[in-house]
Amino acid sequence: MGWGNCGKDSKGRAIGYAFNATCDHVGCNAKIDRGLSYACGGMHGETEHGCEGYFCAKHMSNYVDDGDRIVCVCNSCAKELVSSGEWINDDSEGVLVRSES
Repeated sequence: MGWGNCGKDSKGRAIGYAFNATCDHVGCNAKIDRGLSYACGGMHGETEHGCEGYFCAKHMSNYVDDGDRIVCVCNSCAKELVSSGEWINDDSEGVLVRSES
């Protein structure tokens, strides 16, 4: 089985790059698919860094470097990560990194 059809998410939506969709950001009608390229946090379902949403590039332009890999997250998840105090914005690199405190 490939990544084209990965089943359904918790909302009952078909997931995988074979399924056309629109951006999950409220009011955005950008055409996307429900593949990993558009998955907040880089994987289907909720992840350590992301929600279960699928977003266009405009609404998922925040990079998170967890030390092992860099993933993109939506604007809401980026705000939540920073407000948790565990993540800070590394302006020199343009990514969120774990706070050292």
